[in-house]
Amino acid sequence: MPFTAGDLLIFYGRDFTSRIIEWATRGPSHVGIVCPHGDNGPVLFESTTLCDSPCLLTGTRVRGVQAHEPATRIAGYPGSVARLRLAQAWRLSAAETGLLHDWLMHVAHEPYDLRGALISGTRLFKWTALMPYADLESLFCSELCAAVLMRLARLPLENPSVYNPASLVRELRRCGTYGAPEVIKASPDVRRDQSAGGSKRLDA
Repeated sequence: MPFTAGDLLIFYGRDFTSRIIEWATRGPSHVGIVCPHGDNGPVLFESTTLCDSPCLLTGTRVRGVQAHEPATRIAGYPGSVARLRLAQAWRLSAAETGLLHDWLMHVAHEPYDLRGALISGTRLFKWTALMPYADLESLFCSELCAAVLMRLARLPLENPSVYNPASLVRELRRCGTYGAPEVIKASPDVRRDQSAGGSKRLDA
């Protein structure tokens, strides 16, 4: 499956942690963004501590911002994956693709922001004056994607730390910058639900 600059991949895991995030936020538990990287072609940039595969940039396992070949990451992911693509009017120009790559490389290998990830999953605390200021010296998955999309003017400028994967997808859909999620890998439980006539959706 071809990928293009700015594609978002959203993940629905089957492990306990992913299920809790999906239940609490009513959406995916993880998100990453695709960007071309030299001879490697399109590469998935994400921030996580749950991937055992070595980072494409370092050849070692990373706990934080890292890069992987999208098809390999999807094939090895124990769950469902969907793709969101920029709406036609919002596709990236060559200059914007270069900016996307430069920004992602600037934050590559920043550590994972566990505290921010936990706060982003709350429904009240993050909208109060107690919400911490953004600190991009550590990043969780949706914070990474939100920050670079703000830099590219595809998302309104605010604190990127307020977004969890589900709320980020909802905001991008409301803004009209991204189209609807397209399922590219369905986990066995989703396929069983669909074959039984269920209504389980990979949407936020």
